[in-house]
Amino acid sequence: MKEREVAMSDANEFEDAITRALDRKPEVVVPADFAARVRASLPAQTKVRAQRSVGRIAAGVATVGLVVALCVLAPHARPSFGSMAFDLEMVLVVELMGVAAWLGMRRSDG
Repeated sequence: MKEREVAMSDANEFEDAITRALDRKPEVVVPADFAARVRASLPAQTKVRAQRSVGRIAAGVATVGLVVALCVLAPHARPSFGSMAFDLEMVLVVELMGVAAWLGMRRSDG
């Protein structure tokens, strides 16, 4: 019976030792020049220019063209739907709004 108590006592001491070892936080030491050494070991970064899509360039050109066409038509357009210049100006305004909406959309691919 005494041997069993000694064995239980040894088991409890062993569990306590394990618990103390697991509860102890390790001492973390980071050298002062660690960040500088890591940065020096990295390869130099090349500057990458963001590529523009052909669609965005075309939309920019279309926007400039639509604004110029609106400026040319404005003096000749009378605010009535019987006037061909006014009708064309309204079509150009709608097209300009469509291009502006398309340019304002966010890209979803990253």
